[in-house]
Amino acid sequence: MSEARAAHRISAFDYKQVTLKNGHWKRQQDETIELYLGIANDELLHIFRQKAGLVSHVHGLSGWYGAGASTFGQKLGAFAKLYRVTGDYRLQEKAVQLADEWIVCADQSPSLFDNDTYVYDKLMGGFLDMYEYLGYDRIVPYLTLLTEAVQARFKQDIKRDGLQDQELWSNHMIEWYTLPENLYRAYQLTGDEKFKAFAQVWDYDYLWDKLNNHDFQIGPRHAYSQVNSLSSAARAYEVTRDERYLSAMKIAYDEITTHHIFATGGYGPAECLFTEKEGYLGDSLKSTWDSTLTSLTYTNFGGSEVTRNDTWGSCEVSCCAWAVFKLCNYLLQYTGEAKYGDWVEKLLYNGTGAQLPIEPDGKVMYYANYFLDGAVKTVEDRRLQEGGQTFEWQCCTGTFPQDVAEYANLLYYYDEDSLYITQYLPSKVSWVHTGSLVTVENYSLYPEEESRIRLRIGTEQDTEFQLKLRVPSWASGLNSSIKVNGEALDITISANKWATISRVWKDGDIVEVEFPFALYFKAVDQVNPDIVALNYGPLVLVADTMTQFIGNAAEPSAWIHPAASKPDSFVTDTGHVAGYDFLTRNFSPYYKVGAMQWYYMYNRIQLPK
Repeated sequence: MSEARAAHRISAFDYKQVTLKNGHWKRQQDETIELYLGIANDELLHIFRQKAGLVSHVHGLSGWYGAGASTFGQKLGAFAKLYRVTGDYRLQEKAVQLADEWIVCADQSPSLFDNDTYVYDKLMGGFLDMYEYLGYDRIVPYLTLLTEAVQARFKQDIKRDGLQDQELWSNHMIEWYTLPENLYRAYQLTGDEKFKAFAQVWDYDYLWDKLNNHDFQIGPRHAYSQVNSLSSAARAYEVTRDERYLSAMKIAYDEITTHHIFATGGYGPAECLFTEKEGYLGDSLKSTWDSTLTSLTYTNFGGSEVTRNDTWGSCEVSCCAWAVFKLCNYLLQYTGEAKYGDWVEKLLYNGTGAQLPIEPDGKVMYYANYFLDGAVKTVEDRRLQEGGQTFEWQCCTGTFPQDVAEYANLLYYYDEDSLYITQYLPSKVSWVHTGSLVTVENYSLYPEEESRIRLRIGTEQDTEFQLKLRVPSWASGLNSSIKVNGEALDITISANKWATISRVWKDGDIVEVEFPFALYFKAVDQVNPDIVALNYGPLVLVADTMTQFIGNAAEPSAWIHPAASKPDSFVTDTGHVAGYDFLTRNFSPYYKVGAMQWYYMYNRIQLPK
């Protein structure tokens, strides 16, 4: 991995030396681990044994997995990374047992190497995770066999514009532009040039050239996989050091976060990104009877004109977050710039952090919905595939366990002189610096019950280093403060930058960081400035009833105040609910909303004429 390290200004801890402390996000991680450990190996292996002509005494899982085991590789990868994060030997044991049995089936029948682009990519990713993080050497020859098989199968003369049209579907070539990430990674880990050569076959020049030319007339493309393709650019950059890849990633980050995301950090209503129709985010939230709706139809990511349907929600949350977590992790390491932690923060708290638990039968909260006429969180999916398969054990059940594994990998980074803190989940990191063990423990309840972050420094001996703290995009340097052992520091605190503390640290030093939360509205887009979501620091709030608000959107704290009964909950003054001067409305954090509770994230507000 020397090529990768050479490309890095700062480094992640690669799923080691960081642990989550008790709180909402650790509960998500623990619940997910226990659920996935409870899936019988025989159920996961059933489809492979069938292909190999071996006896299977079970029926296999339902839904997407039962139709093709498309998320088998993702599950292996999640087991490997979660083992590194937690040290829970059961995860390592399950991953190895599953991979061993897959090899038995593969040795029996070449049909296991006959995969489409999607399944091949996921298998490569999972097997490479096992090789890198568990030292599972047995899989290396099978990486070659898998790749040789698809080299003969994949149609290489397809259109390279990324439109998921009938040509791609009929040739089983969807999301081909995500292939280079794991192929370059296979080259980096094994040194085998054939993986590098095959990665270069799938270079996504259409998108990289558009981005580098600041040409954003891209047209509707599949949201999650377009962002996921930027991880292919990342690995291409590591291997080739061609700056056009890094430039495309940075331009994409700025363009998408400026024009294509909701307040939560979610993106891709109806799974469409880069649509050329201005105001599409706002339109996606409106009812079909809304007089301001531009059209009842839209062009989807396959190029077809389709009718608007709310069963395709506002954000494919598990998958979309996974693509963002990877992209931002790469950008943080390549550039060392604090701003690339901002999109992660949004989705940590309001994306994956707001998801319902996956259920034992494989039902998952596929979409997050932000509609003006309200929504509920649910694991029920009202769509049916052509073959009759329901939406259990589908793609999001492959990415969600990877998301919760990634939590620990997104909090801390380091270089020769500094330890960087990019997110403030309750956690602990261990770092060896100049031969001495340093620990930093975040023992605060941020952001669940307070805005103050408390860090305890542990050292074996007095140690000099820089502690760099990411200042959130919503934080004001005027009101923020940083103290060490109770003494306020005179240091620069600027949004989306690092606040740097340089000192000789002693065992037991306490750092207190205050980024005061404040209320603010965010408009959904420039075309619909009257459609807004209320935020409180990093948290998106939701109303309890559909409302058109009357009030100064620039100063919500003048008419929205903390509720006495609940932390992080708010209530409006009377006189701010259009049509009812005697009513009030209540707001609470979106991530705390439970199953089948109605909520209203985006609401209209009357703007001054």
